[in-house]
Amino acid sequence: MRLNASRLGLVAALAVGLWGCASAPPPPPPAPEPAPAPEPAPAPQAAEVSWIVPKTVNVREAPSTKAATVAKASKGVRLTSFEEKDGWVRVKLPDTRIGWVKKDLLKRDDGCLPDRKEVLIEPPMLRVSDTPGAKGKVVVEADIDETGSVKAVRVITNETGSPDRAESVKAEVRTVKFQPPVRRCKVSGFTYVYSRTF
Repeated sequence: MRLNASRLGLVAALAVGLWGCASAPPPPPPAPEPAPAPEPAPAPQAAEVSWIVPKTVNVREAPSTKAATVAKASKGVRLTSFEEKDGWVRVKLPDTRIGWVKKDLLKRDDGCLPDRKEVLIEPPMLRVSDTPGAKGKVVVEADIDETGSVKAVRVITNETGSPDRAESVKAEVRTVKFQPPVRRCKVSGFTYVYSRTF
């Protein structure tokens, strides 16, 4: 069978059309993104160490006795160090300032409270009376416990001879409050002596 040229052209056009309708192969998958470069490991940090200042020391700008003094750390103050260099430690003060102190001037803090004397926080509340009474001095002793509170009060001397005066002084002392002393890492009670002259 002979195909004429027009039919042949039609068949060719049809073939091209069908070929164009065929689905195109899927595009190749995108290339995977390169993995991010690993972040550099942080520089190792020195462990923080706690110190107690046994006596007042200079805190310096740099690890040298020739460096300027940025502060003074008083006896009993706790410092934190985070760097050490040539026998010096870089410390942070309680007020957040930073400087250097010679290591041999500090004592490692083992959690022990530094020694301190008692501090009177709330003094005796004086009782004033308009009633005339006997004159003289009344002396009392108060046992102060580890919390700084009065545990017991006793009269030592009562020159007035008046039981009311003695009770009045005892009542005054019962109102006191102390920050108790620390000796060899231990908070301790003590005896407080109070006198009042009428």
